[in-house]
Order: sequence, then C-alpha cells, then structure tokens
Amino acid sequence: MRALGRLLATVRYGTFFCLIASSGTSGKELVGNITFPLGEVYIQREGSTDWKDVYLNMPAYEMDKVKTLEESRCEVTLTDRKVVRIGENTVFRLVRGREGEVDVDIGAGKAWINALLSTKGHLRVWTPTAVAAIRGTVYRLSCDSVYSNYRVYRGSIAVTPLRHDGRGLEDTTFYVNSGEELTIVSDFEEYKRRQEEAFKKFREREGRKFEEFRRRQREKFREFKRWEEERFRQFKKLFYTLTKFDIEEDMTSDWVKWNMERDRLLERGRSR
Repeated sequence: MRALGRLLATVRYGTFFCLIASSGTSGKELVGNITFPLGEVYIQREGSTDWKDVYLNMPAYEMDKVKTLEESRCEVTLTDRKVVRIGENTVFRLVRGREGEVDVDIGAGKAWINALLSTKGHLRVWTPTAVAAIRGTVYRLSCDSVYSNYRVYRGSIAVTPLRHDGRGLEDTTFYVNSGEELTIVSDFEEYKRRQEEAFKKFREREGRKFEEFRRRQREKFREFKRWEEERFRQFKKLFYTLTKFDIEEDMTSDWVKWNMERDRLLERGRSR
C-alpha cells in the first residue's frame, strides 16, 4: 500500500508539474512527452545551461535536449505518435524542420526509432555524418563524430550522407530495407582506431573469459577483421558498407529485447 501511495503521489506531482511547465514555456510548441525515463535522465530547455531531472509524462518542447547517463534509458513520444528511445550516455535534441516537422539531432550514442503508429509526415534523424528520413519504420542507430550505423527491422529508411566539408547533403541516398545494416564512416582510420579501443576495453573487462575466447576464436577474429575492413566501399571521401545483419545474434542484445518489448506494449495499447 505504501508503494502504491508513493506511485500515486508521483503521478499527481508529475501532472501538477506538467501544468506549471506548460504554462511557463510560452512561445514554445509542445512536440512530445517523456513517456518512459529509466535511470538518470535529464532535460535542458533552450536558453538554459541547467540540466533538470525528468519525470513521467514531462512535456518536451522544440529545441529541448534530453540526455542519459550510464545504465539509463529514455523514451519520448512525439505529438504525432512517433517514438524515439535513447540508450545510455546519449544526448539528443528536438528541432523544428523547414516544413514544420520535428527533427531529431543525435551527436553520439544510440537510439531506437518507431514510426509505425504515426501516419503523419516524415521524421528526419540527424547524426554527425548523415540524415535518415523515415515513415512507417522501425530501426535503431548508433553514432559518434565519425560514423553512423543503422539496422532496420520493419519498413525502410533513406540515408543521405552529409558532405565532408559540412555544407549540406551529398547528392546520393542509400536505401536500407528490413534486415539490412548500413554503416557510414567519415574518417576510416579514426573509426578503426576506436574499434580497436573498444575491443581492448572488452578484453580488459572480460578478463579470463576473453582469453578463452581468444584461444578458440583467434583465427576467426582475424578473418572477420580483414573481411570487415575489405567490405567497406568508398564514396567520395566517405566509406560505407550495406549488408544483411544476423537476426539471431542481434536478438541477444538487451537493448534490442527491451525496445521490442516496449514496441509490443505500444501495439497492444493501440489495438484496444
């Protein structure tokens, strides 16, 4: 009963605070709500340098930034019912596009996008190397300053690289369909260096397990590394690869499992 009381108090507090926030952000258009914060999640309003704690159903306005810390996640439902979820150590910003639609800008981290429940317009998701335009699609991405990786689960996405000089978009678009994975790299040497760093961290973290893995898989790993580097093709000053991804291996990811369960809950709610 005490737990129930605390939950009801939190909901009442969130509703009350939502009304205050809505009335205190005059001139800004509501673009969505924080529908599932998990862990340490913060929001920064335009014009402010402060990061505030988020709460359930907190309103999100254009130009707001949302960030997660380690072992944290956040779901934002836009007003047109598109859903954006971000994983740990990720920052994204909600921006207004030229045609009035909401765009999402992610500098580094990972995200899951579900646009199946919306019939309105496209959603464009910007990263430091590309922009993806979607409609009626489910996909996930990870990115940092030198690469963007996309995996599509339902529908398709159109990905256009940013020009190397940062002035607009390239004149070529890559179409990624369900079951396919696209990686775009702006600095291939730096990308490889970061992959090596990630592998070293894995080795240090796993310790003895890694040594056993290395004895069993050393040659396979070398072959995989050679194959991974060779499969990249060059497009102007960018490098890219477009392949099928392993669905069974992908489903071992806790991030994928969690997002698919959240999607199932959304679809059940729609069917009622």
